[in-house]
Amino acid sequence: MEADEASVEAGQALYAVHCALCHGPQGLGNGPFSSFLRTYPPADLTAASSVNLSDGAIFLIITHGVEDRMPALHQNIPAVEDRWHVVNYVRELQGQ
Repeated sequence: MEADEASVEAGQALYAVHCALCHGPQGLGNGPFSSFLRTYPPADLTAASSVNLSDGAIFLIITHGVEDRMPALHQNIPAVEDRWHVVNYVRELQGQ
């Protein structure tokens, strides 16, 4: 999905509701809920390990989660298009 202004804006709104509690408003992994996740802290979405993921990999992580680390969000964000908006916003946070 093209990362146009409307998509990034939609992704930002979805990210604020579904992602920022753990990953933080800037994607640094320091959201208000992160202190409760000591065994597996939320990923820093601006770190090289996240930046180097393909758009498809980020989409799949949002959709299916990461076992024992992050819940699947396909039920919270049921529209495929909306999950792509979040991918586009994450890329914006990464400066891409």
